[in-house]
Amino acid sequence: MLRPGAAGDSRVASRCIARRLNLYFTAMTERHYAAIGLTFAAMLLAAAPIRAQEPTTVTAPAGACAGLRDLRLPDVRLTEVVDAPDSLAHGDLARTPHCRVTGVISKEILFVVTLPNRWNQRLLMGGNGGFAGVINRAVARNATYGYVTVSTNTGHRDPDDGAGAKWALNNPERQIDYAFLGVHRTVEVAKVLAKAFYGSEPRYSYFDGCSNGGRQGLMEVERYPEDFDGVVAGAPAIPFTHIFASFARNLRAAYPTPAYFAKPIVTQANLDLLSARVLEACDALDGVKDGVLGDPRDCKFQLSSLPSCPNDKAAASCVTRAQRHAIETIYSPLTDAEGTVIYPGQPLGGENLPGGWAAWIAGADSLVMHDFHYPSLQPFFAIEGARYLLFGDPSWDYTQNRADLYKEGRRISAMYDADDPNISKFGARKGKLILWHGWADPALNPLETIKYYEQVVAKNADAREYVRLFMEPGVLHCAGGNGPSNAPWLATIVKWVENGVAPEQVTATKQDSTGKVILARPLCAYPKHAVYKGSGNSADANNFVCREP
Repeated sequence: MLRPGAAGDSRVASRCIARRLNLYFTAMTERHYAAIGLTFAAMLLAAAPIRAQEPTTVTAPAGACAGLRDLRLPDVRLTEVVDAPDSLAHGDLARTPHCRVTGVISKEILFVVTLPNRWNQRLLMGGNGGFAGVINRAVARNATYGYVTVSTNTGHRDPDDGAGAKWALNNPERQIDYAFLGVHRTVEVAKVLAKAFYGSEPRYSYFDGCSNGGRQGLMEVERYPEDFDGVVAGAPAIPFTHIFASFARNLRAAYPTPAYFAKPIVTQANLDLLSARVLEACDALDGVKDGVLGDPRDCKFQLSSLPSCPNDKAAASCVTRAQRHAIETIYSPLTDAEGTVIYPGQPLGGENLPGGWAAWIAGADSLVMHDFHYPSLQPFFAIEGARYLLFGDPSWDYTQNRADLYKEGRRISAMYDADDPNISKFGARKGKLILWHGWADPALNPLETIKYYEQVVAKNADAREYVRLFMEPGVLHCAGGNGPSNAPWLATIVKWVENGVAPEQVTATKQDSTGKVILARPLCAYPKHAVYKGSGNSADANNFVCREP
């Protein structure tokens, strides 16, 4: 994830691990942070191009790239225009002759637009993870298939130490650009560049992002419905401020003080025991014993069934009172003083997996501790968000400040939360939205995405004409887990927008380390779910059928 022009800068390269952490809210990244279960979603973006009813391929005029160097746009500076051949030496992931344009909008909204010489008349923008601050390089792979590709840092750069949200301190412009405006301004500039390069604007424009990238996609649908024709929003951080309040609640339960960072209350042995008991109780409910819960809501596992440690002395085969309390808190919804649910409790499943609870909620991830001095990712985002986005106080201490972050968050919720279910303007212009979420996501709660989808359907009578939700059993945050997470979302949204083929099911796959498919399952348009037919190989998607609950 090197910045433009930094390919040979070893100082920047040495901070790549730091930047990987800020890709928390997205799967669209070039690097794989295996320790916390974050994997590329380049596989989502690099889907094979749609063949039916393809727009006519447009070839850029000779000299078009050089001509962009003289282009002048209001409040935009083009800092680099590179006429790139199809080779490995030009500094990006496009494998076709193209023009790469780097620039800055306003003060700090850095962007990169990749314009292939042979264009399919489509634009694709990739979302940003976590606190953003870096360009999503992976999206440029799709220029190989003819897409104009776009990414932005959303108006700020990562601090040199990569540590979170310091960029936001006392800087409203950066906060607004990150919250929603940076993506909008960037795609507007990208369309102008496409017209200058090819002679016409894109016929179709798409956005694909996961987590914070999913939130960005929903912000576009809700605030700027004219920007994109199709949006794929995976595991979206919808009620941004509610999420931070939930993270802070879990932080206080799992790590009462920073002294627990190196030795958390909940151990890996606890998580192994917990996961084994959950699967023992519920794995077979979907007809297949495969380490995956088809729908965690069907599981009636009782935490009280975990054995208590004699004399409250910790051991691998039992839980202490403090461990039980922490686990119970994580599973429980966050509520206000009146008992109204602010954010749902963590669904059952995936507790002990790499990239599961230990990496996100209750563990002591060694890489995160070494680089950021936080034990796992929820504490990282809770503390950084409270200090720099909410209170503007770098000294904020969760052990001393017991303020209700949900109430405090109301001051900034209108800026960050992407929870407006009235997306009728997007539907009216024939826009299409795909939501998807892994059922075992330890970062962002899948129940919240279901809630948003149901609100959209209730608010918009014709919502089923332009919105679909797909739940992914056994899948962690954006990718990974025991379930199949490689789904052709880009191909699916293109087919829906351009050919009118509404997706009712999508086949997802899981590969081994050699790339061989070892598991395939249908993902069904919610509320339907995949049901095993009762015979045949359970790793074959053909042996499942989508049914109403």
